[in-house]
Amino acid sequence: MRALRGDQHVLITLFSGGLLLAPHVALLAPGEVAALLFGLFVGSLAPDADATDAAIFHTRVPGLRGVTRRIADVTGGVLPIFGYLIRYGEYYPAAGVFWFLSRGRLKAGHRGVLHSLLGVVLITALTGLYMGVALRLLGWSAPALLALGVAGFAAGALLHLAEDSCTPGGIAWLYPLSERRIRGRLRTGGRSDLRTRFFATALGAAMWGCVLLRFWLGAPADTVTQVSVFLFCALWTFFWLAARS
Repeated sequence: MRALRGDQHVLITLFSGGLLLAPHVALLAPGEVAALLFGLFVGSLAPDADATDAAIFHTRVPGLRGVTRRIADVTGGVLPIFGYLIRYGEYYPAAGVFWFLSRGRLKAGHRGVLHSLLGVVLITALTGLYMGVALRLLGWSAPALLALGVAGFAAGALLHLAEDSCTPGGIAWLYPLSERRIRGRLRTGGRSDLRTRFFATALGAAMWGCVLLRFWLGAPADTVTQVSVFLFCALWTFFWLAARS
């Protein structure tokens, strides 16, 4: 297997986003924080809607533990809705257009259009549009929360691509303009590779450290922001270098 598991994508993405969000939590309403985290959660699994056995088609993400599992259990019931929406309402139509324009050269398949910058833009825009229409039909309007959820979704999908770029299968970020892949050597599909577990643990520790620094020790938001950005960049750089070794 050449891809990270669903729980690995969820943990790394949520801890990465949480690390950057930690200094600013006090500036956001609870609903806004929930919208961002929900978007990150769904976005972390969204690109894998091009694979029939992906975690986004299930109501539970196996492998999660503790608080992350409880959060996922609460929101996981809607995962299949997003999974089938992306697969049949976004992925297949886009893959069909690319197949037609390329005269059959570009075929639907895992780590194709959905695992690219163009794919992230496509599924973010269409998912946001579908959500906006659905909420309007239900008589509920909260454009700010919808925008935050869509922003979290985009960030989660981009982080998914960054994570898969560390695996042997790699990611063709500029597909379909270029099929050149960025690859790593990270062993995936099981629990044997300590690099993935260490990275997720380090991100989680950094996130909670920034939360304590901001709200327990009372450090200024600007200072904690600088710390969180530094830790985010340092940990991701270390993980990328380790994944290529």
